[in-house]
Amino acid sequence: MPLQLKCFWLFSTLQFLAFFFTCQTSQVWAQAYPQKPIKLILPFPTGGTFLVGQLLSEKLPALIGQPVIIENHPGAGGSIAMELASKALPDGYTLFVTSPTLTITPIVQKKLRFNPLKDLIPVAKVASVANVFVIHAKLPFKTFGEIVEFAKANPGKLTYGTGGPGASNHFATEQFLALTNTQMLHIPYQSATHAITNVVGGQIDLVIGGLPTSAPLVKGGQLRALAVLTQKRNPILPDVPTVVELGFPELVVDTWYGVMAPFGTNPQIIEMLNREITKITKSTEIAERFAKSGTEPLWSTPHEFASFIQSDYEKWLKLSQTNKMKFD
Repeated sequence: MPLQLKCFWLFSTLQFLAFFFTCQTSQVWAQAYPQKPIKLILPFPTGGTFLVGQLLSEKLPALIGQPVIIENHPGAGGSIAMELASKALPDGYTLFVTSPTLTITPIVQKKLRFNPLKDLIPVAKVASVANVFVIHAKLPFKTFGEIVEFAKANPGKLTYGTGGPGASNHFATEQFLALTNTQMLHIPYQSATHAITNVVGGQIDLVIGGLPTSAPLVKGGQLRALAVLTQKRNPILPDVPTVVELGFPELVVDTWYGVMAPFGTNPQIIEMLNREITKITKSTEIAERFAKSGTEPLWSTPHEFASFIQSDYEKWLKLSQTNKMKFD
């Protein structure tokens, strides 16, 4: 056998053996996972009632045999927590609960030291919270059509609140303005909850808010709900029409939640976590528990979640460019 052919054969054999043993080691390591507690990073304050974080920390340990420890890192529109998660070791022991801020942050914050769409990889979708178009209860508008008609006739007269420039409900309201060809004055707050409080107080006219926070105020007569931004009516507010019924299917905007891991995490670990999280979100117990707060359990493969994230990012990027949105 010629020397060159011998060398090529030897090199190829060594490459194959290296690949084989790497795969075997990876499989053994993944099969032994997890061997210690898993850290779950949340971009929300400590002491909140965030249902998804509670759910995972309560239910996942029984399925994987290790505790799930929550770490809260609020601030900067979620980018503090996102950066910590994206720069963590990709060993399966750091996970991140994400929301629409994942796809909005790269659009709003141009000087990030990381790229959440590349430095984090999808594990599983977990839940969706419906949004509601609510107004101050003493305003004269009884229907969605009435407020749209008034807004068209009086550009800039109505005020809407958001959780700040670039918040998810800022994008949702800009979508509403684009679809209805109306103009309103944007009043940003520190959070969506602050915005809702100021609608109740009459300082501003309207807000797109999460159903769990808004529904009790609607039922208490402090707010009036004109539409839910969903495909089908919500049993918590059964008399409120959907945006689909009202002729605005493009205004279906929910607040979704999912789990991400640092880029480079073993695919077998990702699949294992997806499988166990899906068991949780598909359970009857969780469906009943979520329903009480207007939350819908979700599930997906990592690939399906990745496709959804890309689509969500492209949608909001296009809107921000078309509407010339400002985030200062």
